[in-house]
Amino acid sequence: MLSPLVTTLIQSTLLNAISNIIAQVIDQYRHNKPFSLNIIPLIQFVTYAIIIIPINFSWQKSVEARFPGFPTFPWSPRGTASFSNKTGTVDRPLLPIKEKEKEEKPKDKWQAARLKPSGTRNFVIKFILDQTVASIMNITLFIVLINLLKGISFRATCGAICEHFVPIMIARLKYRPIVSLLMYTVVSVDRRVVFGSACGVIWGIYLNLYAVV
Repeated sequence: MLSPLVTTLIQSTLLNAISNIIAQVIDQYRHNKPFSLNIIPLIQFVTYAIIIIPINFSWQKSVEARFPGFPTFPWSPRGTASFSNKTGTVDRPLLPIKEKEKEEKPKDKWQAARLKPSGTRNFVIKFILDQTVASIMNITLFIVLINLLKGISFRATCGAICEHFVPIMIARLKYRPIVSLLMYTVVSVDRRVVFGSACGVIWGIYLNLYAVV
């Protein structure tokens, strides 16, 4: 049986490959050219995906381990919750309040405050981290990896970061908040990278066109 990481890697890589092919169709249509698959940019973008997906998978796991749980919205999952242990974040059925109290009895009010989950607070933190730290990381890695895979020098790549970071960041902020809202309210941690890739097929097309497929 494949591990969650391998499953995510395969699924997300296929979605990224699809976005590259669609971007090539759009780009060639714009220039009134008959469609002809360009293998080199496809390989470049798939290679980029293979590198970035494990990074994002680990990021989502670590963020969920640090800030577990779902917010208490009407559409939030009611049957499961995420908990952290030494082997990672897992989902298990929610226990009734009385059973939870029996399972973990705090010694004092400070320990009680630490043990009490705050799904809404953790959701807000994860949402903000996704729009800031994760966005900066992903955009920077995209510019660096795509340029290096094209054989562009490291110095020119650094210049590309200064030139292209802001436009890509603005474009990302137009769609990513909606994806994050869904991702941190209804999607389990092991499925978040795949979900993000599925929602991001259009984003992938934009990145491919931005990279001039």
